[in-house]
Amino acid sequence: MNDRTKRKAKRRSAQAPPSKPILKPTSKPASRAPQPPYRGNPVRVGPYTVLAGGTRYLESADLDKADVLVPLTGCKELNFGELYLLTAEEQPSGITSLSPGKTHKVLVGKLPDFGGVPDNWEAFLRDLVIPLLASGATLLGFCFASQGRTGTFLASLIAILEPEVDDPIAAVRERHCEHAVESVAQAEAIFAIKGTPVPDFYRQTLRS
Repeated sequence: MNDRTKRKAKRRSAQAPPSKPILKPTSKPASRAPQPPYRGNPVRVGPYTVLAGGTRYLESADLDKADVLVPLTGCKELNFGELYLLTAEEQPSGITSLSPGKTHKVLVGKLPDFGGVPDNWEAFLRDLVIPLLASGATLLGFCFASQGRTGTFLASLIAILEPEVDDPIAAVRERHCEHAVESVAQAEAIFAIKGTPVPDFYRQTLRS
């Protein structure tokens, strides 16, 4: 290589932009939804606010913050859709312990884990849950992890109270938990209230 060629090569090397290191993501992007523990987190549904939790996180004192408990899990000895006045001596199975010396209003909304809803689910919400909210009562809805059944409860309320919302599941995943609603059966119950088919995305990604 002669001197002229060497000088050109040197100029090209000096003018070349420095190479940039390849950066790899070190963690999953943060979700906008609230993260656990769910101990009565406020969630907007229409003009109302519902407290949402999970028995894996809730403590007795958390239950005391609500006027009405809406267990979506446990309570095998109680009937769906009935309102009970219960004390710690009448503790229902499968839910957080009730505080001694206090009487709790318990509206039973128990659902099967990953399953669907009873035939009177929409009537339960319209005739019992929403009137309680409209009366000013503070409701605490909860299942075990505050994901599937609690997500179904909240998304169903959004479907009724916010008809302008096309996707109640997306709404509850933003307002409450990114894993809210876990099965196709739960999604079917929610979109049945809207009278629209379940989007293919949920049929492909939720548990069958």
